[in-house]
Amino acid sequence: MIQISDSDFHPRDPNDRTWTETTFLPFFIPEPGIFGNVYVLARPNLGIAISSILVSEGLCVQPYEVDFTDAQMHLPCPTSFSKYTLANGLSVEATEGPKAYRFDYESALGTCGFNLDFKGFHQPFDPHDPAENPLIAKASDPRVGTAWMNGHFEVKGHITGELKLRGKTYQVDCYEGMDHSWGPREEIGTRSVSWISINFGKDLAFHIAVPLDLEAGDVTYDKLRFGFVVENGIVHGLVDSKIETSRAELLPMGITVWVKDIRGKEYEIYGSAVAGHPWYSFNPCHVSFQCCMRYRYQDKTGYGEVGDIFGLDYLADKMSRAGRRSRT
Repeated sequence: MIQISDSDFHPRDPNDRTWTETTFLPFFIPEPGIFGNVYVLARPNLGIAISSILVSEGLCVQPYEVDFTDAQMHLPCPTSFSKYTLANGLSVEATEGPKAYRFDYESALGTCGFNLDFKGFHQPFDPHDPAENPLIAKASDPRVGTAWMNGHFEVKGHITGELKLRGKTYQVDCYEGMDHSWGPREEIGTRSVSWISINFGKDLAFHIAVPLDLEAGDVTYDKLRFGFVVENGIVHGLVDSKIETSRAELLPMGITVWVKDIRGKEYEIYGSAVAGHPWYSFNPCHVSFQCCMRYRYQDKTGYGEVGDIFGLDYLADKMSRAGRRSRT
């Protein structure tokens, strides 16, 4: 079970150069198709941090179409991960342990800024607790890597605040999830995994983590790694999933999601992209082909992220000239 202390840095071997702690928050404004990310990767043993802020409008197939990117490496690492300010202008505070956060940001040139409050509405999901994750006993998958096998939590919440983007101000009012991961992490770009978020408000929301395959340019989704549904404030672990997408290049444009939870309850959900982009700047060895989807389930309409994350070496092995030659 996730504790209040899990919002901060965790005990670690001070000699482990790979020890990593991350925080991730996506947010969106559906009407104009605004989709943004806040990401921090800290390596406290090395004293450095990475931060990537990205905001795009509409569907951006190429990175140069993205409206704002601020990706900075080798920032001084904060001494606390529950309340800190980075040199790029981002401040983060866990105002209520792992269930509530405040994110404030102002870019160096004033072209982007935001003040966002995240209020979680359930106990954060711990994928390492067998009482919460019915799939905890499954073996590791090399496409997912071992980072998820270390510390991690996911929590759904309500995001409110204000975004300034290149001279225009927007009000933010959406439901999404945020997460925090910690543990040893080698940066080797051989992974392929999808993080899918579906949010219909406080009454119903989903998180799904599933490995990916890519063959001849076609992306397929394998068996569920872990996930949950939070319904009326109660979290239920998922036990099975089936996912299909239509795509533009590697961006997911449409999606069909079927999941079953530990109670045996099944859900079939349909989504179509309202915004998206390839996000190359959150980690030098990975790219996330990421879209904000408008979802439909029965009479409900919601929104959320689909992030198909590929290691760049994984893509090279599958799609580059040399990779294709070596595989044949």
